[in-house]
Parts: sequence; structure tokens; C-alpha cells
Amino acid sequence: MSETTEQVQVEDKEQVFKLLADAVQGHLHIEPAVDEAKVRAIAGEEIEKHQSFAPLAVEVRGTGREPVRVDGAHRQFAELLALMDEGHRNLMLVGPAGCGKTTMARQVAHALNLPFGFLSLSAGVTETHLLGRVLPQSDGSWQYQKSLFVRLYEEGGVFLLDEIDAADANLLVAVNAAMANGVLANPVTGTVHERHPDCYILAAGNTWGMGADVQYVGRNQLDASTRDRFVLAMLTVDYDARLEKAIAHGSLPDADAAALIKWVTGLRRRIADNRIRRVASTRLVANGVMAMKAGRTLEQVKARYFVDWSKDERAKIGEEE
Repeated sequence: MSETTEQVQVEDKEQVFKLLADAVQGHLHIEPAVDEAKVRAIAGEEIEKHQSFAPLAVEVRGTGREPVRVDGAHRQFAELLALMDEGHRNLMLVGPAGCGKTTMARQVAHALNLPFGFLSLSAGVTETHLLGRVLPQSDGSWQYQKSLFVRLYEEGGVFLLDEIDAADANLLVAVNAAMANGVLANPVTGTVHERHPDCYILAAGNTWGMGADVQYVGRNQLDASTRDRFVLAMLTVDYDARLEKAIAHGSLPDADAAALIKWVTGLRRRIADNRIRRVASTRLVANGVMAMKAGRTLEQVKARYFVDWSKDERAKIGEEE
């Protein structure tokens, strides 16, 4: 006995759910009739289960370059590339700690086949860290040594100015000029450096440069000229749920991975709702996976995470001792 399978051209998800509901309805001879909404929910969960655990892979085709595959790309990676395609070479990434800003900057450099540089602009960073310094040589002479920022500025590359909203205001004066005018006047040597067409300067911060907020109390205000360097080229970056699921399910049994993800995402929501100065970032997922792979339970992971929390903080999010 042979069977003929009818192939249906599926136009959208709504049609998929309708077909599933019809199929179940036709094979179950019970009352009450099958609830299509329930079938829709079950089917959606199954699709989500099998599709969302795979890391996102993006193929980037640059002008005159071979395609470059970026595995594990952040879900907003394409948005960042789109801004660069518009012609922006100064871009600002704003988002909470551990959401993937640095990872995206590295991925962009890889996709464009350009070298990558990085400097965290903490309070102790000075112009010499950014622009280079003059050092004594063995023969008694003095020689200028370029910083990585200056080298990529002249030769092309992607440079990330991390924690820009924590930078010294005087340091940003030099950065502003370099981003705006296409030339960098180096006060260390008096040299003028020309910006390469393939030099991309990315800045990353936890705030919009308007000063401290409830979560990030140590952040500085950025002056109007600094913010103007990134006009129409600011990207709000959020946590990548798909990437977090891929990290968890790629290393743990599905039940353990699902429990870890459910805890972290719920914790993150409760922290935000109660305006608590704590972070539940993608790093928490990655470090939780490492601990659980080593044999720790989720309860042990939780206990370690909450070790420095006050009783009041734990009570606010429903995590009693």
C-alpha cells in the first residue's frame, strides 16, 4: 500500500500553526474539540526549543573581499554593521554591563578583516596611554613609540574606547578632535596623524553620557561636543537571549540549561523592577555554566551569586536566605 504525501507551500508562521491544529483535530476523536490556541502554544514552544539554541552565524561580504563568516554573532551585530554601511566611522554602543558590547566590536573587526584595539578609559588613563610616549633609548636618545590607537588611526582598524562615560574630560578633548577632523594632533611629539579611511572608532558606555544613574553611580557626563561625534550612530545594546541559550544548552543537559536561563532572566527582570544596583549579565550565564559543568548545582550557583547581597536586597527580589 502506498501513500501520497501532499506538499504544502507554507507562507508564514500563522499557516504553520493552522496546519498543525487541523492535523491534530482530524486525528483525535474526543470531545471537547482540540483547542487551537493550545496547539499553537505547544508548537511555538517546540519551534523555540529547537531553533533558538543555535548560535547566530552571519556571513559578511565586504567590497572586494572574500565573505567572512562570524559565528556566535550578537543578535544586534547586523544593526551595527548597517550603521557602518551608512558611512559612520564613529559609533557608540550603550548598554548594561556584560551585554556584549566588546564582543560585537571584536566581531566587527573580524568581519572587516581589520586589526582590533581596545582601551578601557578608567580614571587613571592619560593621554600617553592613548597617544603614545617618548622613551629613552640605550644610546641616550629619546624615541617616540606609537600607541596602538595611533597605529590603527593611521593604518586602519577597529578601536574600542571602552567605558567612555568614566573617562577623564581632558582625555576626551584629544579623542574628540581625532574623531571630528580626520587628523590627530599629537601633543607628545607635535606630529599630525592622518586618519585612515578604514579606521573605525567605537565607544562603549553603560549610560548615555548624561551622568550617573541608579545603576551606574560612578559615571560622568559627556559634554555636548563628545556626544555630537556620535550623532545618529548610537546603538542601544541589550542582552542576547539567543546567545545565552546557546551558551547554556551547548554545555549542559537541557533541563539544567533551561533552569539556569529561567533563573537568570527572571533575576534580571526583578533587579530592574526593584531598581537594585546589581547586574545579572551574560557573564553570569557563562560562569554558571562553568560551575555546573564542574558538578555544582544551580542552588550552589545561586548561593555563591548572592553571597554579598544584603537581606533587604534579597527580600526585594524574593530570594530569602
